[in-house]
Amino acid sequence: MKAIMLIFLQKKLFKSVLGIASIAAVSLCLEGVALSETGLPVKNTPVVTFSNPYFKGTKEEKEAQIRRMSSLLGVDCDFCHNEDLTVFSKEGEKSKAMMKASVALGVECNHCHKDRNHYHENELQAKKMFELCDIMGTECAFCHAGKDKLTPKGERSKTAFLTRAWATEGTKPCLECHIEKKQFALNFYGWQVLNTMKGF
Repeated sequence: MKAIMLIFLQKKLFKSVLGIASIAAVSLCLEGVALSETGLPVKNTPVVTFSNPYFKGTKEEKEAQIRRMSSLLGVDCDFCHNEDLTVFSKEGEKSKAMMKASVALGVECNHCHKDRNHYHENELQAKKMFELCDIMGTECAFCHAGKDKLTPKGERSKTAFLTRAWATEGTKPCLECHIEKKQFALNFYGWQVLNTMKGF
C-alpha cells in the first residue's frame, strides 16, 4: 500500500512540476506578446516624438505651420524625415538647426527663405551668424530671445559686434579675443581689451 501511495504521489508531483513548467513557458511566451501589444517601445526602435519647439499651438496650428514650411520650401515630409517620422535625413538635421534659429529669433522660415534655393537679402547675415555659432560653440538662443530681443549675454555681445566691425569683417576676428568653441569665453588679450574698455 505504501508503495502504491508513493507512486501515486510521485505521479501527482511530476504532473504538478510539469504543469508549473508549462505555465511558466506559456507565460514567458505571452509576456513577449503582451509587451508588444502594449505599445511599449522595444529596444533599438526609435520613438516618435512631436516635441519640436518650432511648432507651437494646437494640432491644427502646428499642421498649418508645417504646410506653410513645406509649401515655401517646395518639399514633402520625406525630404527631412523617414515615413515614420522617427529619423531625420541629412537635410532634416540641417533644417532642425535652422528651426532652432527661427525659434531664437522669433521668426518663421520666410524670414530668410524665398524658397528652398533662394533667400532674402539677410542670407549673408544668417550664414555669418551660423558660422559664429559654430566657431563659438553656441546656438542662436545663446544671444537671441525672440523677435528683436536679446538675452543678457546677447546684450553684452552687441558692443563687440559694433567695435569689431563684425558686419563687414565676419567671424574670424572674433578669435583674436575669444577662445574657440568656449561660448565666447575671453582669452588673455580679450580680458585686456575688456579691462581697457572698463577703464582699469
